[in-house]
Amino acid sequence: MFVEENAALIFIGFYFLANFCGDKFNQPILKIVAHWLRWLSFALCFSHLLVFFEWSSRPDWVHFITGIALWFVAETVFYRISIQLFNLSEIQLFPKYQTDTSDNLWPISREADSVKETLTKQKFKKIEVIKADLLPDLKIRQALFLDEERTIRVDILFVPNTQKEVTCFFSLLSLSDTNDCLITDNQNMPFGGFYPKNWSVTRHPIQRSLSKLLELHREKMRKKNLNWSSQEEKFLTKVNANQRLLERENQAMGFLVDPEHQRNQKQGRKGKISSEGCIRICIEMWLLSYFGKTLKL
Repeated sequence: MFVEENAALIFIGFYFLANFCGDKFNQPILKIVAHWLRWLSFALCFSHLLVFFEWSSRPDWVHFITGIALWFVAETVFYRISIQLFNLSEIQLFPKYQTDTSDNLWPISREADSVKETLTKQKFKKIEVIKADLLPDLKIRQALFLDEERTIRVDILFVPNTQKEVTCFFSLLSLSDTNDCLITDNQNMPFGGFYPKNWSVTRHPIQRSLSKLLELHREKMRKKNLNWSSQEEKFLTKVNANQRLLERENQAMGFLVDPEHQRNQKQGRKGKISSEGCIRICIEMWLLSYFGKTLKL
């Protein structure tokens, strides 16, 4: 029991350290490590308490496995409640964007300076700034950039967190002359939905470097061996068209509830996401939290 108690204290200490460093330096890999340490710490503490208060005389490994199972159930319930609250909220899954005229765009941080330096070195030009109002006091903003050949569009997403701090995410997009769409991003927000068949989407939630993400995207462009089209103007129109395309695709695949079908039902279920869609989001939340991965489509 002494060894078990010390192990629990060590795991708790490492958890707080990894969690602090993950927040401080914005490193998703440290947050993943912190999640595993928290899970193991709970299982060890649970096992220790059972022995200390003499609530069970079973072997320690049984207590430990039971603690792991209890945490799995508790966190799954927490995820499902979070998803249901989002499902019943007024937040749109695919909001409509509009032109953003505000000058206060970039957060003051070392990461933002690094992103701007990468864009300048690789000769990306800002073409537009757009925003979507999720709630009256919650906005997602995007700055759109094009490279010299106009074959790669970089969307910088500025997403505020609960502490009113802004985190930058990147989405890279290229279009072929056969209407194939290649997207590479590093968003760590669970989606769980579906993409159109002509979209090839790869997510790298752990990758925080824009330059590395550009390397991965250009490598995929070479492997596709397609003729990549020059992207022209009307980017706001195209962004909103893609939002509507995603919405229709996910309604057709059963991820979203069809509003017309829901209105025709006398006692239709509330919420914009179907039961199957909620399960997919829950699975993706687990994958992102503990493996830094998303669902394979």
